[in-house]
Amino acid sequence: MARRSAESVRELAPAPRSRFELPRSHRGVLAEAERALAMEHARALLEAPTAPYAEDGPIAVVRAFAREHPELECTEDRHANVILRWPGTRHTKGPTLAYSAHLDHPGFLYAQKRRGAHEATFHGGVPGRYLPGARVRFFDCATRTARATACVETVRKLGDDYVCTLADVAGALGPGTFGMWDLTPGVVRGTRLHARVCDDLMGAAAILSTLAWCVRTRQSTPVVGIFTRAEETGFVGCLGLLRERGLLDGLAVVGLECSPRRATAKVGHGPVVRVGDKQSVFVPWITERLHAAAIDLHYVHNPFVFQRALMDGGSCESTAYNAFGVEAGALCLALGNYHNCGPKDRIAPEFVDWNDHEGLIALMLSVVREWNAPLESKMLPRLNRNWSGEYNRLAASARRIRAGVVSRRTRKRSP
Repeated sequence: MARRSAESVRELAPAPRSRFELPRSHRGVLAEAERALAMEHARALLEAPTAPYAEDGPIAVVRAFAREHPELECTEDRHANVILRWPGTRHTKGPTLAYSAHLDHPGFLYAQKRRGAHEATFHGGVPGRYLPGARVRFFDCATRTARATACVETVRKLGDDYVCTLADVAGALGPGTFGMWDLTPGVVRGTRLHARVCDDLMGAAAILSTLAWCVRTRQSTPVVGIFTRAEETGFVGCLGLLRERGLLDGLAVVGLECSPRRATAKVGHGPVVRVGDKQSVFVPWITERLHAAAIDLHYVHNPFVFQRALMDGGSCESTAYNAFGVEAGALCLALGNYHNCGPKDRIAPEFVDWNDHEGLIALMLSVVREWNAPLESKMLPRLNRNWSGEYNRLAASARRIRAGVVSRRTRKRSP
């Protein structure tokens, strides 16, 4: 009893500080007002604690955004996935553009107190060797306020999850709480944003920025924003949405993610047109439209850069959409310290390049503008130019090669 009392009166250590400031160095693909709004949306979401099955905070941010933008239609399915829809200013033919992101991140759910020790289950793709010794901050599911801090002492595997024994507990740890790594909500250093969660709240923030722009500029194109839950435990929220046909017919989905950086997709080299993940290759016509919009944006804003890659460091919801017959492609940000897995098997903040994030938003706006335009191949003109430039050499060498064949045939026919 004395131990329980001692735990309850221990004060929580201050949370790691955050600093959300726009980098001075940027590529100029967004106006200053758009940049400021992008930071506001990112800050609101990154400051909201989250974990699989405890996405109350980010959902509250999305709901508040919907109330501030009454022009948007807001619906929720019975699994608490949230869908926002900008109806557009005129009727359009063809598939409706939808952007999708998930609101959870690998984290802890309080389980029980057993034999005098608190236990929590960990959900999400993090190797077990990273967990022992890591600091965790627990939050109240209802109020999203910090309730306790603790340190992971022991770890045992249970199916796809881990059961963790907690030590060095301060505050009121108990039922109704969930935990995140005790890291900064967000700090901008140079052009990089370091945060306890980039994956996938930065994707969700990009959707909010895009929908706000659609409302403000009265875009003619309808745009849907899909915010799913429990992606880190196997696309569970997305699967609930798909299994119950919670989406309008005729959607073409662009999944947004923060994906582990690869040799072909680096942090700071621009947003990534993601052609697939480790499970599947995405719908070609959607990928082609995303790529075409990126090329056009590069011609308009020469500093705009982008990458195109197969991001096979993980799987994303676009694979689930396609499996259920909803055509999907993807865009993403190259991510450092994926799922907080830092150097030397230590938990560390994830990081993305803020300029990549601004580029992602600029690309999403460009896709909205061009969504209903005829899709013209950007490759065909290049191939035709190459054909015209090289044709004379090809023709001359073909005459020489074929002349040798004709000469041999003539000799064979001679008596």
